Amino acid sequence: MSSAELILCAREERILKVIRRALSGDVVTVKANVPGRDKNIAESFLIVRHFTGVLIERYGGTAEIFNGDDGMYAIVGGLKNIDKDALVKIELSNPAGRFADLDLYLKGTSSSVSRGYMRKCFICDKPAFVCAREGSHGVDALLGVFKSEIRSYFTTQTEKIIKESLMAELNLENKFGLVSPSSQGSHKDLDYSLMIRAQDAVLPYLVKMFWQGFDGECDSLEQLRPAGIAAEKAMLIATGGANAYKGMIFVIGVILSSLGKLLSSGNGRYGDLFDNVRKICKGVTNELRDGRANGTYGAYAFNKYGITGVRGHAERGFDTAEKAARIIDSEYSAESLLKALCFITGEIEDTVLLKRSGSRGKYLYFKNSISSLDITDKQKLKILNEECLKANVSAGGAADVLAASVMLKKFCSLLYLDK
Repeated sequence: MSSAELILCAREERILKVIRRALSGDVVTVKANVPGRDKNIAESFLIVRHFTGVLIERYGGTAEIFNGDDGMYAIVGGLKNIDKDALVKIELSNPAGRFADLDLYLKGTSSSVSRGYMRKCFICDKPAFVCAREGSHGVDALLGVFKSEIRSYFTTQTEKIIKESLMAELNLENKFGLVSPSSQGSHKDLDYSLMIRAQDAVLPYLVKMFWQGFDGECDSLEQLRPAGIAAEKAMLIATGGANAYKGMIFVIGVILSSLGKLLSSGNGRYGDLFDNVRKICKGVTNELRDGRANGTYGAYAFNKYGITGVRGHAERGFDTAEKAARIIDSEYSAESLLKALCFITGEIEDTVLLKRSGSRGKYLYFKNSISSLDITDKQKLKILNEECLKANVSAGGAADVLAASVMLKKFCSLLYLDK
């Protein structure tokens, strides 16, 4: 069959699926408003996942994602109190809404409810159908606007999520020697305002890593390292030489690039993100064995104790970050964040905690004390925090993973990721 025939067949298949699902209740379809014949544009996948996530977050329900010759689409059912006015409001109020098609099919019907207004052209103020009929703009020009504005929108959203995730960790109090709004913790070279400066310095490079993954440029750590090194340099300039977020740059940078790769595919699922991490980081612990990491504390910890630290966690696909994200509640409450931090401390090999503990015995003591703590017991929480400060220890590696876990949860709200 020709490409046009394949598109028509895919379109008919989509309509039949929608009609079948509408037999048992109202459903909404989510598609991207893609110019031209080719609907399988990577940026369109972001639109479908985003507006599917918006619908589910606001109105509940469940979704199925499909992909074919007519592009990616979602069928969302079980939405509460949904009507066409609500869908129109979403399209008009969201900066990326003009690139989305949200169609409502009422129970038992075979056609969607009319939008009630004419959508404008991407380039001018005329109705889109008029420009299409008159051939006012070429497909390349329309696609250029489509891709550029979607990337701009998701760059802003990605920046926002990374910043919120780092601040969620930083603003947490009573967290075992870590910097907080009220304390330098055990880090005499760091403070709250310096950590914020460091965040702002590294943020553009982390966003760059997301787009590297999206554009297929993250098949190995070697491809990501230049952005990571640039982020570290920017951090050190912002902090006057203090290491505020070196570990975080690695953890979050790899996860972001893996997420970008997942989202560029019409068939990606949530679990693929962690498979991508494992592929990117395959063999990274060899750096500890072959001398490439010599001179680092990670190499010392490996040679003395056999601990692989963050490299080992990366080879496992940052599995602890994935698990910890499930502990964090939808309000990102301090209690759930502390629970997640305690869980992470027990699960990972935190070389920051090991180094600051001074011995393996003390490291295991603090690791076990933190991971087994009932954080609802405020007196015990206070005592353990004071003990960490007195011993000058800090769960710095666990803090990086906590920020990554918050970020994962936030991205799952921004973009529907079927699990």
